[in-house]
Amino acid sequence: MGEKLKALIIMDMTNDFVFEKYEHEGEEYEGKLVAPLGKSIMEPIAALVRKAVNSRTVSLFRLSKDHYDAFTNPELELKIAELGIDEVFMTGLVDEVCIHLNALGFLERGFRTNIVKGCTAPFDPEKGKKALKEASACGAKMVYDIPDDIGVILLLEDEHTEDSEEIKSGSWPPHAMKGTPGALTVKPIREALEGRKQK
Repeated sequence: MGEKLKALIIMDMTNDFVFEKYEHEGEEYEGKLVAPLGKSIMEPIAALVRKAVNSRTVSLFRLSKDHYDAFTNPELELKIAELGIDEVFMTGLVDEVCIHLNALGFLERGFRTNIVKGCTAPFDPEKGKKALKEASACGAKMVYDIPDDIGVILLLEDEHTEDSEEIKSGSWPPHAMKGTPGALTVKPIREALEGRKQK
């Protein structure tokens, strides 16, 4: 039986969700589905990444999601089983949609599930509070930090094509489109991840 790993989850911290306007390779772009408080959690999440990567060698994986439920990508369950992850620490966007629903997804699958306070943000503060309260009632633990023994960082990020169910439905504007700067992880977190010790 191998070592059980703890994972830091970074959900949807991409340009389209965080910035009203941002620059990429000398051009200016507009965010497509901006969470008003998204910028406020960039540095706290980057600080968690720095803590994780300075403590030990950490594996990094990015898994795209074409739906708010990251488990619709079968690679997620395969990857967490292959790695032996048994506990997750969730950060990112947004409390009342992806954080809430994916926390429930991890809980339903038997993972110890933590949500890092001050490192998630809502679209709507009232709905966000209600969603986190419900996740907590279902067994998610609210914590203020991550442990020193994080072994994996998982970037779970929207990435769509024109054929994506979410885009075709018209319920959301086109956002985080594959191959566009809007689908890139925000720079402060990208830079923190670049400090990772390689195996």
